[in-house]
Amino acid sequence: MSENIILRKNPKIEFHFSDSGFQLIDEQTVRNSGFYSYSQLQSIELNSIWFPKLAKWLRVITWIFNGVPYFPDAKSYKKANIVIYLKKENLGIWLTNSYMVTQAKKIKNLLDNKTK
Repeated sequence: MSENIILRKNPKIEFHFSDSGFQLIDEQTVRNSGFYSYSQLQSIELNSIWFPKLAKWLRVITWIFNGVPYFPDAKSYKKANIVIYLKKENLGIWLTNSYMVTQAKKIKNLLDNKTK
């Protein structure tokens, strides 16, 4: 099995899957980069965004009652991310757009199959 999945082109975040493990090239968080054996895998967690949907409804309600938005800045919302738990370390990657989330689902499925 040899497959490549590109999460982002600039800065480059790419996964190369082989029979024995996967190579992660992460130019955003350099310490994530390296080759990881499937035997090191413990679990994979894919977290999705929750704030924008909640905030949308809370803003509508507050605008109706007093005309002022309840959540004025969107910087504090929970961003989507994928966390790969290994025996000795954890790898975390922020997913900043829907394309990255779609690709992360593919990565999670591939890695989940290797942990079974």
